[in-house]
Amino acid sequence: MIDKAFLDTIRKRTIDTLKFDTEQEIHGIALHKESIVCDSLAEPPQPLTPQLVELIHTLIDEGVERRGIGERTEKLRQKLIKEDPAYKAEYASAWDMSGVTCISSTQGTTDLLSSVKHISETKYAMDLYDDIVTKATRADDIRKAKRDGKHAIMWNLQNTLPFGGGVDHEKELDNIDFFYKLGVRVVQLTYNLRNFVGDGCTERYESGLTNFGVKVIERMNQLGILVDTSHCGYQTTLDAVEFSKDPVAATHTGCKEVYWHTRSKKDDELLAIAERGGFIGIYLEQGFLGGQGTLKEALDHIDYLVNLVGIDHVGIGTDLAHARSTDKIKAAKEEEEAKMKSIPLLSPETKRFWLGWHPEKPTYHYNITDNMIKGERNEGSLAWTNWPYYTVGLVTRGYSDQEIKKIIGGNFLRIIEKVVG
Repeated sequence: MIDKAFLDTIRKRTIDTLKFDTEQEIHGIALHKESIVCDSLAEPPQPLTPQLVELIHTLIDEGVERRGIGERTEKLRQKLIKEDPAYKAEYASAWDMSGVTCISSTQGTTDLLSSVKHISETKYAMDLYDDIVTKATRADDIRKAKRDGKHAIMWNLQNTLPFGGGVDHEKELDNIDFFYKLGVRVVQLTYNLRNFVGDGCTERYESGLTNFGVKVIERMNQLGILVDTSHCGYQTTLDAVEFSKDPVAATHTGCKEVYWHTRSKKDDELLAIAERGGFIGIYLEQGFLGGQGTLKEALDHIDYLVNLVGIDHVGIGTDLAHARSTDKIKAAKEEEEAKMKSIPLLSPETKRFWLGWHPEKPTYHYNITDNMIKGERNEGSLAWTNWPYYTVGLVTRGYSDQEIKKIIGGNFLRIIEKVVG
């Protein structure tokens, strides 16, 4: 189970951030509980049990870098999923605390083999925890999960690279069918960098969608896969809206007019998506929001977007997972961050240079300013288990119950039903 001190810390920070009253809190939590809640980009809970803490601390002491720690801990997680009741208890508790009905979870970004491996690991965990979670491949699966008191997971790819390298086009188009049959229902056209489909949002130049990219979208439309433009470049986003016969999405993004970031979108991108019936989810990544990087700033993005495109196209795609930390883990991350900040972006030492994140924060993907609240992402108002208070926050902003239900899940459910089925 999640310890009370962790939850108390989150609630206190949220009260300090939003300053809601008791009536707003009670109403928001009740509304959240009765609603279908969809997080358009998130990951399943990642419990931190004593065995994981011991392993991570040992690897830190041995000087293993973060990528290596991630690979080692993932092996242990796969073991704990099957064998450790404490791991399952925290996993279930995090879902229940969040009150989230469905998440869209990433199963791949770079290549076919690693994506299939990720799908196998996800399926393994879901099979073992089938009393908690269920797979969603259509809108009715999400509704059924709500009725059954379970939590649905819809699979996505955050890149088209898993289809291939843009060499054998016919084979790679057939690979889209392959992933569809596995259960993938949302696909992002590019990550940050250019691929064989189009440009990502951190590329130096804007070339937009390629001819093959048009074919990829056509195949996705035929199958019933939602086109996601979250990490896409400006012109690629506009091209995707133009060439897709179905509405498209930006499942986890922000508004450049609220806070400029390479991962956020300009007004004309957001308007284009909405005008064709699409969906835009606001992310809760601390360094992408501006200001203090709290739930208040996330709500500012939502308010701006609602005023720009209308209530029917706005949602929340947190880009988060339930995760906890320790003082040693936090210190190691801060030390690594300071080291990586001084290394040029294209140096192989950054390990993640190929993902296209800018050199300011190549390992953490975002620009944390000195005045941001430390730990806000996992232990403050943005914590994934704090989802009910995202709803409370919308209550404080004056939205009606019906409008809130659209933002916290109804709009995502609508586009899934429209495009996927």
